[in-house]
Formats: sequence, structure tokens, C-alpha cells
Amino acid sequence: MNVCHITVSGRLTGDAKLGKSESGSDFARFTIARNRKNRDGDEVAEFYSCVWFGKYATKAAEGLKKGAKVVVDGDFTVGTYDRNDSEMPGISLDIRVNSCDVLGMSRQAE
Repeated sequence: MNVCHITVSGRLTGDAKLGKSESGSDFARFTIARNRKNRDGDEVAEFYSCVWFGKYATKAAEGLKKGAKVVVDGDFTVGTYDRNDSEMPGISLDIRVNSCDVLGMSRQAE
């Protein structure tokens, strides 16, 4: 059995955006920022692109606002896209969300 699982907590960098796949399914896309310390003890930010398909996509797009602290649980999905600067395709690594809990809202998001 192959397993690919990730749980990330952090703050939303912007409001979730609603979209439609080629097959007509709704999805919500958003990005989470997480701070961590590197080997030198300096704080660095990591950014995680997330996509949430299915029946919760519309609610996510309405309720997930910039600055909200969330915990996302899911797995990875790999995508490709055309790059302007190269004939080689770009590769994106997204978290395909299975569940998302809002832990709190920033004052800005309220």
C-alpha cells in the first residue's frame, strides 16, 4: 500500500477562490502560510497551495478568508502548467484537501 498524507496548520494568505474543473466540478483554491525555524534559527515562511474539490468547495470559498488560522488534512497532487520562459512544463505540487478546520480568525478577517 502507498501512503501520501499531510497535515498543515497556518494562516490563509488570501480569500479562497471558487473555480470549476473541466468536468464541471466545483473546487476551492487557497494558500496557507506556515512559519518555521531553519537550521540557523531564523524564521522562514513556507507556502502551501491547497485545492478542495466536491460539495464543500462552495462553502469553503464563502467562509475561508485571509488571515484565518486553519488546519488542513489531505494528500498531494501533482500538476503541470505551461511556462512562458521555457519549453519544459512547470510542475505544481498542491495539497488535495480532505478536511479543513478553522481555528480562529484574525482581526482583519473578522
